[in-house]
This record gives sequence, structure tokens and C-alpha cells, in this order.
Amino acid sequence: MKKIFLLSLFTLLLYPLSGASENADPEVLAKKGTRNYTGVYPDHVKTVAVITPASYPAPKAFNEGLALLRAAGLNVKVYPHATVKPEGVENNYYASIPVELRVKDFEAAWNDMENDMIICARGGIGTEDLVANINWEKLPRRPELYVLGYSDVTMLLCAMHVKGYGRPLAGPTVNSHPGLSKAIIPQMKKMLHGEEVKIKLAPLRSGDCSGGVVAGLIHRYTRVVKAGYGLDNTGKIVIIESVGRNAEKITADLNELLAAGFFKGAVAVVFGQITRTKDSAKNIDAALKAFTEKVDIPVYRNFPFGHSDKNLVIDFSRPACIKGGTIVFPAVKP
Repeated sequence: MKKIFLLSLFTLLLYPLSGASENADPEVLAKKGTRNYTGVYPDHVKTVAVITPASYPAPKAFNEGLALLRAAGLNVKVYPHATVKPEGVENNYYASIPVELRVKDFEAAWNDMENDMIICARGGIGTEDLVANINWEKLPRRPELYVLGYSDVTMLLCAMHVKGYGRPLAGPTVNSHPGLSKAIIPQMKKMLHGEEVKIKLAPLRSGDCSGGVVAGLIHRYTRVVKAGYGLDNTGKIVIIESVGRNAEKITADLNELLAAGFFKGAVAVVFGQITRTKDSAKNIDAALKAFTEKVDIPVYRNFPFGHSDKNLVIDFSRPACIKGGTIVFPAVKP
């Protein structure tokens, strides 16, 4: 096993951050009042590790997110390189530190058996490099270990899902916690506690189905395909969100995924939040409808997942069904 060098014995504490733009980071959501996550995470989750797998997190939201987790009674360990400020971050909010340092934190957090969950500080750009440099063969599989994140973290969640490591959760990063909708937090609690979750969808092509679930960012799914992860969506409900893409780019991404066989064997496609498009709703609608005509499975939209305050946690280990335009995650043991 690789030696893990920590900065010092007690550096797993909160480092105040500075020097990154809050508004530029699409995972930083407008804060409307206070949030309370007490009881939201499963009872057996006592200790949470926080790592930065890719880009440097915006400081204010990061520190507020940590405070919310601690206020919920969680023991929060911030790993040493999670808060190391990369060069040029003032001019590039996607800047990240060298991948070797990010890998050290990830492997240290994974190998620390006290940790019940890893929550990513932020996505951004760089998780693909992290995944490529992890020494997977020397890590225990830890099927009970939750890993939570979205956006660029799609790369890590998909790799874990394919390789059979940990328990992937698509959902809010630390930076997104302060701005989540109050209405979504009870649903988040239900998902994490194994209770039934029901969400009404808007149909593009109606149809009932059931299967496993994967969820991620559209232009990270294309990277998953190019990187050769071998993600097999047979029997899956595929949930897709998008940020910063206009209709033309969304169409190009979907066509690329179609050509790669990404949807082969899938039982449904469900679009989540489509944000920061800089395009008209009419054009986005047309792009989604054009995609629907190219597949022969049910297609829905308006699932609360993505770069908005409606960002529900999605547990890849939980099956779901769609019936009468409602997606249902049946109750399971957490």
C-alpha cells in the first residue's frame, strides 16, 4: 500500500479559505435562509471525510457547508490538500493542485476506517486525472463507504460503480449544501434513510419501467465514455443533468453518447436540471424532443438533480421504477 503523508498529525481541521470566486462556481447556490441537516444523514454515519478531487472550492460556501455538517452532529475531517490554494486560482476558478496531492487525500480518506462517508468539496475539472491515478488494486472495496458529489465528480462515481468500490451517491457537494432548497432536504433524508421517495416527472415519451439508477453530468458522461470506463447501462434508468451548455452542445453530447452505445439496454432516460444554458427554453425543449425521437425507451424530464437548489441525492445502489409519470424509489434497508 502506498504511504500516505499527511501535512501534520492534526491537520484534519478546517482551514479558512480565500481567493476563489463564489459567483463563478456553478455549485455555489444562492443562499435563502438557514439550513438544518440534523438527522438527514444515516444514523450510522458518524464521521465524514472532506476531500477536493478536482478544482479549488469557493471559500465562503465551503466554510458554510462544513459548519452545517458539524452542526448536524457529524465529525468532519477536512483532509490536508482539500484547502491548498492552487496557483492562478484568482484568474481561473477551475484551477486545481497537482493530482498526486489530491490522490493522497482520496486514498487516505478511503483507507481510514473511521470514515463512514466521503463528501467532495466541489467538482470543477480534474476528477478524471484523479481516477486515472488512484491505485485501485491496493484499496479495500468498502461497499459500505458512501461517496457524495456531482458535476465533475460524475467521473469518480461512475468509476466506482463500474469497479465495484464504495457506495456512490450523486448529489450536493459541500459547497452546495448552504443553498439547497428547504423542500429538497426532507427528500434527501428519505433517500439516505432508505425510505420511499416519489418524484413526479414531465413526460417526453411516457412509459413504465423499473431498474437500477445512475446519475451524472452530461459532458462528464461523454468523458466517461472516452476514458473507457466500460459503464454498462443495461437495465438502468439514466439520469442526466446539464450546466453551461446551450441546445447545440446538449445535442452534440447526446449524439456522442448515442453513437457510443451509452444508452444501449437502458430502460429510461430522465433529464434533471438544465442550468446556465444561455439559450431559450424553446431551443432546449427542441433538443430534448429530438433526442427522444432517436431512442425507443421512455424519456422524462424535471427530476430535481443538478446545478440548482433542487439537487436530490441519488443512491446508485437503490432501484427505482417509473409508473404513471412518477419515479419511485421503493423503501429499502439503508
